[in-house]
Formats: sequence, C-alpha cells, structure tokens
Amino acid sequence: MPSSSRYVTLPEGLEYVGEDAFSITDTLKYVEFPSTLKTIDKKGFSSYRGFRLDLPDSLEYIGEEAFSYFSVETDLIIPEGVKELGPGAFSAASRLQRVFLPSSLEKIGDNCFSRSPITYVYMEGLELPEISDTAFDKCEYLRDIDLNEKCTKQQMLDVQALVDAQGLECRVWRNQNTEVEYARFSVEELPDDPSKLYLTGYEKEAAKVRSYDTYTIGEEDKGVVGIADGALKGNQTITYFAVPHNDEFVYVGKEAFADSIVEHVDLFDSVTSIGAEAFRNCAQLKEITIPASVTEIGENAFAGCSGLTSVNILCDVGLLPEGAFADCPNLTEATVAAGSIPARLFERSALASLNMGEGVTEIGSRAFAGTSLSEFVIPANIPVNGEALEGIELSNIRLSADATDEQVAEWSAALNYPWYNRICRVGEESMLVKMPYEPLPENNFEFEEESRTITAYVGTAVDVIIPRTIGGVPVENISYNAFENTRDYVHSDMETNQKEGDWVPMRCVILPETLKSIEDSAFTNCHDLETVICYAPLETTNKGLFSECQGLKKVVFVNGVLHMDNYLFNFCKNLETVWCKNQVDRIGIQTFGVTPMERLCVNAKNIDMSAFAGMESLKEIHIRGGVEHMSLGAFAMLPSIETICLEGIDPDVMEDDWANLGNSNLTILVPEDTSDEQLEAIGRKFLSSMIITDGAQVKRGTCSMPEDPMPDIAEMLSAYGI
Repeated sequence: MPSSSRYVTLPEGLEYVGEDAFSITDTLKYVEFPSTLKTIDKKGFSSYRGFRLDLPDSLEYIGEEAFSYFSVETDLIIPEGVKELGPGAFSAASRLQRVFLPSSLEKIGDNCFSRSPITYVYMEGLELPEISDTAFDKCEYLRDIDLNEKCTKQQMLDVQALVDAQGLECRVWRNQNTEVEYARFSVEELPDDPSKLYLTGYEKEAAKVRSYDTYTIGEEDKGVVGIADGALKGNQTITYFAVPHNDEFVYVGKEAFADSIVEHVDLFDSVTSIGAEAFRNCAQLKEITIPASVTEIGENAFAGCSGLTSVNILCDVGLLPEGAFADCPNLTEATVAAGSIPARLFERSALASLNMGEGVTEIGSRAFAGTSLSEFVIPANIPVNGEALEGIELSNIRLSADATDEQVAEWSAALNYPWYNRICRVGEESMLVKMPYEPLPENNFEFEEESRTITAYVGTAVDVIIPRTIGGVPVENISYNAFENTRDYVHSDMETNQKEGDWVPMRCVILPETLKSIEDSAFTNCHDLETVICYAPLETTNKGLFSECQGLKKVVFVNGVLHMDNYLFNFCKNLETVWCKNQVDRIGIQTFGVTPMERLCVNAKNIDMSAFAGMESLKEIHIRGGVEHMSLGAFAMLPSIETICLEGIDPDVMEDDWANLGNSNLTILVPEDTSDEQLEAIGRKFLSSMIITDGAQVKRGTCSMPEDPMPDIAEMLSAYGI
C-alpha cells in the first residue's frame, strides 16, 4: 500500500529493511538511515523520489530492484563497505547520471543500471567487482567508465569488452594520476602527422604536473602523443611528471628529461619508446617504472641517475643496455618481470631486494655482482650460469620451490657450493648444521690469529666445546699439540715420565662447523675421551686423528667428512658408534683397524687395503652402493666375519688384493637383480683374494641392515649435563 510519509528516520540498531518496505512512496522526500543498517532488500525503496540519498557507511547489500525507478537528481555514491548490488538495483532510474562505486564492491547484478540515463561511472577498487553482462543494458547515454588509476590495462580491456558487447558507445579509461595537476605545456605538431602533438617545453610554476590530453590548435582539438627530443632538458621546475592516462601517449624523446631535477615519473602503460639519454643525469630521480608496453629503450637512457632507490621493469628487460643501473649507490629495490637480464645490469648498486618474475629467461654475467641482496630467488626455468650471480653471498641465493633435484645439483656445481652443502629451494634450510651448544670461554685456548689455529687447550673442563671464533677471528684449525695436556701416556705402550693424574681427563669434545682442518693425531692417546660430536665438514680427518683413544665409544660427523684417513680409529678398543652424514670419498688404511664393533655399515666411494683389518669381533659388514674402487684386502684379519653385504657394486671396481681369510662359512650377499655374469665375476674376485673358498658363497638376497639415522645427539650429551 502506498505511503504518504514525507520524511522518515529509521531507528539506530536497525540492520534490515525488508521487501517492499517503502516501495511506491510518491511523497517520500528524505530518509535518514541509521548507522547500523546492513541490508536493503528487494524493492525496499523502489520509486524513491527524494531530494537526496545518503546511504550509511554500515551498508553491505542493496537488493533486487531496491531503488528501481529511482528519481533523484544527484550523484549516486555507494558507500565503502557495500559488497553487492542486486539485480535491477538502480534500473530505470530516470534522473541518475553519475555513479561512484566503492573498492569493497564484489558484485554488480543483472540489469543493475539498465534503462538508466547514466553518463559516467567510477570504480574505486583495484580488484574489480564481478559485473553482469547486462549490468548496463540499454544505458544508451553512458560515455565514460573510469577505473582506479592503478588498475591494469587488462582490467580496462575486460570492462571495455563488456560494454562493447552491449553495443554502448562508451570508453573505459583509467583515472588520471591524482598526485599531480593539469598544466599547460608548449606543443608542436608532428612533422609526419599534423593531427598529433609533441610536448616541446614547460614554463609554468607547478612542480607536480601532467599535460592536458588535447590542445586546441586553431579550431581543431589535437591529442598529445609524446615528449619531443630535449623538450624538458635541464628543467629545474618539474619534480613529478605524469603521462596523461589517455592510452595515446607513446614517446619519450632523446634527452627528454636530461639534466633535470625530476624526482618521479609516471610513464603509465602507453609509452612504447624511451629515447637515448632520456633521463641522463637525473640525479634526483628516485623511482621509475618502465611499463610492459615499452618496446624500445635508447642507450644510456638512465645513465647518471644516482638517486634512484627503486626500479620496476615490467617490459622485456633485455631492451636495456648492459650496466644500465650499475653504480647506483641508492638503488635498493628492483622488479624484473620478463626477458633476458643484461650483463652487469645492477652491478655495484646497493640492491638489497629483488622481485624476479617467471618470465625472466636468462641472467647475464655479473648482473648482480657487488650488490647487497639478502635473498635472491632463481626461477627454475633460468639456464644455469654461475657467472650470472658472481658477487652474491651463496647463503643469500635460493632456487624457486619448483626446482628439480637435477637443477639443484647443476646450480650448486655452477656456483661452486662446497661438497657438504647445496643451494636451497625457497622454504628449505641449509644442509650445513651449525653447532647449537655454548662454547667454553675463549681464555681456555691459546690461539694463533694469523693461521686461525688453536695451538693449546689450557682449560680444565673435561667436556670441551670449542668456540667458533676467538677474538673475533674464526677458528679453522687445531694443531697436533693442541690437546697435549689431555693425553694419557701412562696407560699406553709409550715410555713416559708422566704420572697418574698429570693430564685433564677430557671425556667429550664438540667441534664447531667453522673448522676446516685438524692436524694428524691431534687426539691420539686421549684415552679418557668417550664422545666426539663433529660439526666441522672436514675435507679430511688426516692420519690417526683418534688412534689409540682406548675409551672412545661414540663419534658423530654431523655434516660429514670427505676422507676418513689412515688409522683414524686404529686401536679404539671400545668404539661402539661411528655415524657420518652422506657418502665419504675414501676410507683409508686401517681406518677401523682393531676396533670391537660387530656390525658395520659403510658408505664410501673408495675403500683402501686393510681398512677394516683386525676387527676381530666383526660379523657383518654392509657396503652401500656407489663404490668406485674397493681393495678386497680391506677385509683382511676378520676372523669372525659371517656376512659381507654388497649393495650393488660393479665387480670391475673390486681390486683382488691378498686377504687370506679362507672362510668357508662367509656369505657374500649381493642384490636380487645381480646378473649371472656379475655373480660369477664377484665370486672370482673373492676367491682370488682368498676371502672365500667356494664361488657358491656369493648369493643373491636382500640387505637386512636398515638406513642408519643420525644418533640422538641431545640424548648422548645429556649424560654430561650438556
């Protein structure tokens, strides 16, 4: 039923106006909405003819035909917070001309503005709402739709396609740069096209400016399409220049801004050509975005732009010359979207942050050398080129998360990663495990700074945690004599004047990851030593490092070693556990000689003669795959041996040295897929070395020893209160 109300004040607390609540209200002139209203439902104010419409900021939904036949001569401003305009919400609004839509809007329904005489629509959001194909049906007067100035060209084209499909003579634009003001420039006609204009100079006082889209020459309006060569060269007024957002401004001429004080330039995404030296010596220029539309960049376009702090390259970066942004002392941020990055592009700049798009196809040599990049992510599609990242700290380089294991290996090799580490993908941690324990005070050690060597342990603690640095200098070496005061000669075969208790009974030593070497026999005769946790990824243990450590039980090489050298554990008569990360390159002569273990798992490329000689209690030994050379003399003097398990070893890498076991009860276990020819060849090798007595002792089977996880170090050290 029609209402005769003229003014309505809806109460605070009201959240919902229902269907047809105030529809067909010919006399209603004004509604005061509460600050709590969220929904106006179907035809809630259909045919509203008031003098003004002030929708509340709390509103979220305007329903189907809620303001159909709306007749108010005013701009329609939909408040921020509204998420949806229902079907026909403002259809047939007879006096509606301009509409302003908020960034919160998510959906514009069918026929929302159909048959309304609107001429202009502005959409505030960077993310456009879902717009029905019929939202502007029969809006025959609609001429302009403006999007937010920072919307993309594709967004503009999508909306343009929508209005074109409805047969409307409407142009979709992006709003002009709101940080500058219109200003008049000097102009000239293009010699080859007098209907177009170039900007040729500027003599006004405003500093933050954009040119008019068109200028009237005689009686004709002519559009501006670029800046003439040298037009603003040496200009000392303009600090911010914005290209008109008319999609027609395409050219920035040679030396256009050279030697000027311009600080900011908005090239929009219509510019296609930037002339040679266009911004030469623009020392105040702080940031620049080179749009994706650019297809040509002249030599030295940005030479001498020493004040640059940010560069956003959305075009093919390969258009830039080598070293285009080299030696920019303030350049800290850059985006590179696509193309082949030229050599030396950012060399010796202060670049600390880089966003590199998936469209980048190659990186030139020394493109980032000498920069301060804290994290550099290499897209998986980039060809491997170690020189490209020369000068960047290895710890700051990552591969994209989708990189394959093969790419990880290739990049690691190209960048010369050390053997114990490899490049990480995004989200991965370095393979190098750092020592997590608090070291002893530095004054427990004598230290030679020049060689970075600990020359003496002078402390009395029996649990020794060696520091990473002493006096700020990394600890990289331990000398042979460094632990002389922990050696026990009384209980050795050596003649000595030492008396009982004359040594520090060191029981545990923890070595930091900074160590690069430990000299031969550095811990020999430390009989009280029980546990060694080595975080140092040693190239080699050197000879006899722990030989004659009669109390040694547990050794963990957390980050691995390359070479377990000769006599490493020789005569360690209580040894229980040796764990080493990954495969070692070599196990030397008598590395495990005369140790008491009953089972041993070995993962090595090369196994020397007598490597296990004298292990009288050894019953099982498992040799993992990947062996490149193995002396069968490694198995000499193993009186208790019952099983030698070879996990996929080519018989050609076996050297049949004399072992003289003659063990008829020994089983040589090989994988199930071993061929008959390989089975026979292995048998011949072990027979020739006098390890077995019958080739039938070589049998196919499945290895019973599981993968060997790293021991629980925390549990091991808890016994020492560490």
